[in-house]
Amino acid sequence: MPDGFSVEVRGYPELAAGTVELADHIRKSSRDSFHRVADQAANVTRGRLHRDTGATAASVVTRQTEAGASVGYGDGVPYAHYEEYGGRGWPHTSDGNFLYPSVKSVEPLLITTAADTAQKEIGAMRWPSP
Repeated sequence: MPDGFSVEVRGYPELAAGTVELADHIRKSSRDSFHRVADQAANVTRGRLHRDTGATAASVVTRQTEAGASVGYGDGVPYAHYEEYGGRGWPHTSDGNFLYPSVKSVEPLLITTAADTAQKEIGAMRWPSP
């Protein structure tokens, strides 16, 4: 470096703290957004299920998880796995007859929701000043 010339970097601790805060905001907001998408996948699943008694459709539940959300069958329908994966008169499939196709159908919405949620949180972020 030439004599009399120096560079001072300021704000790194604030940048590091702000980045952690932003990631936490995105994570929390995404969980809520993903749960709404899971609710839509559950509704699609309920609409695709056969309606002999409606018990299987009524058992479709969503849960908020640490990673976002899940869609599945609740308690009280021990035959749901036959409807989903085959057996006892239901066609066999390793991908599932109802849940997987329903979740796959909302995948574009999930991708858009993730991007929109991140953009919203990035735009709302107030970075700490050095």
